Amino acid sequence: MFQNRTKRHWVMGLALGASMTFLAGCSSSKAARVDDAMMARVPEEQLGAVRDAQLARTKAADNVTRAEVAVRDAERASEVARRNGDAAESRMEAEKAAVKAAEATGQQSPIAQAKIRLQGADAGRIAADAEVAWHERKTDTAKAEKDLRDAELKVADTELNLAQYKALEKSGDVRAQEMSEANFMSAVAEAKRGVEDARRRVGEQKRVEQDARAEWQRLRSQAPQGYGGSGTAD
Repeated sequence: MFQNRTKRHWVMGLALGASMTFLAGCSSSKAARVDDAMMARVPEEQLGAVRDAQLARTKAADNVTRAEVAVRDAERASEVARRNGDAAESRMEAEKAAVKAAEATGQQSPIAQAKIRLQGADAGRIAADAEVAWHERKTDTAKAEKDLRDAELKVADTELNLAQYKALEKSGDVRAQEMSEANFMSAVAEAKRGVEDARRRVGEQKRVEQDARAEWQRLRSQAPQGYGGSGTAD
């Protein structure tokens, strides 16, 4: 008899657990996106929050486009810096050849002058390499900012969906019953966490970029005039 009671309790426990799992599954499976076509029957006077969310999304999308342009600009600047670095390397090699040619004459003054020019060219090459490194870090920052704009666009998308759901529900549309406000709210919260992560990465990347910029400026200031690279610190 005791064994029969224990068995009944065990079976009931399984049934209850299965029921709770089914209900949880139903909640999580509910849609967290409103089809735009569903909004056609919602009265315009009930769409104020939706229109605001749409404007916010448009602005976020524009910011993504600007960020994409900034990445391309940074990549072009990096390419220019790399070409300048190649030129600085070629200049140093030419000055090395000039030193050898001067040494072949055995004349002290030409040799000394050639070596001074070589030292300047070498300092310029080092500064040019540092300029390349700065521009590469600057490009990394632009890409991190692009990721941030993408994350902000995702927030705008989820907030627009939430506003649409609320408008749909308020209008009495029965299709809103097939959706879960909790799922919409969860999507917004997750998207906002993504923004915070992206913003943190931008901050870290900016610090790396600033260090690279400071190093280039230091090396450029140590190079003789005309050898310090052609970039600007802006």
